[in-house]
Amino acid sequence: MMKKQVLSFLLTLMLLYTSCASATILPPSGVDEDFKAWTGLEATPAVVLCESLSVLNARGDQGGKKVDTLYYTGNDILVIESWDGYAKIHYSDGADLGWVRSDYLLMDPAWYVCDEDVQVYAYPDTMAPRVALLDKGAKLPILTQWDDGQSVNGWVCVSLRGAAGWIRKTPKDTVDETWFRPEMLADITGAVLQMGDNAVGSTDKAVLTELSRLLTNVEDQGGAMAGCPFTATLTLLLADGQKVEMLLATDSCCVYRVNDRDYAYARHLVSGDEGSPENTVLFSLFGMYPQLWVR
Repeated sequence: MMKKQVLSFLLTLMLLYTSCASATILPPSGVDEDFKAWTGLEATPAVVLCESLSVLNARGDQGGKKVDTLYYTGNDILVIESWDGYAKIHYSDGADLGWVRSDYLLMDPAWYVCDEDVQVYAYPDTMAPRVALLDKGAKLPILTQWDDGQSVNGWVCVSLRGAAGWIRKTPKDTVDETWFRPEMLADITGAVLQMGDNAVGSTDKAVLTELSRLLTNVEDQGGAMAGCPFTATLTLLLADGQKVEMLLATDSCCVYRVNDRDYAYARHLVSGDEGSPENTVLFSLFGMYPQLWVR
């Protein structure tokens, strides 16, 4: 029975992420590292949702006056502070500083990039009125994603110049994983661990919650480490529809690898110079126990 469940789960993942994409979904980009290196400030990218948005020289409750206007198709915005309905931003490629109403911003969204022409509907139903036809190459911020419970496809709601529209997801859609960040793993809805010929899947909420804790509490190793045997594969399905595949070290090290970059995980279980817990903290969630290291 367990083997059938694992095969069924793997099949679902394959259906969700087949090649020949009709769209590519770009995950949120996180803190702008170039801006941080330049200014020392952590700033999060944001998108204007309305047609136009006034920029003030101070918060509105402090008597701020309009000094500029941002448009839906304007320059990138970087939010460095939020306070009581207002956001302090850098805009015009970080050159200008001001305050805007944060209600009209979408913080660090994922992006829907059309790999072919795509229909947009008024609501999540293919019988709904069509409100737009997106050309190949169009890139729009994602407001939310929804699974209708009737198929593996679901829907994506995108921002359309001050309005919104729904796009039917297809098994051909792919996720660009080059922007991987451990924070993406905060909400896992399914996982399959494969080691050798053995594969075990889980959708148990308690297991996935603990798995998220282990995988998001990490130290970035800055590249690929030498010496660790990465002979296990962990495939994760996230709540927003993304799939992440990582390699796991099968010696005693708690290390996983994504896009040739290694992350030491389960760092919340240690402090100071205590080192790292053994990776049985993860493998045991799936009833597996690597025996490749010498004690």
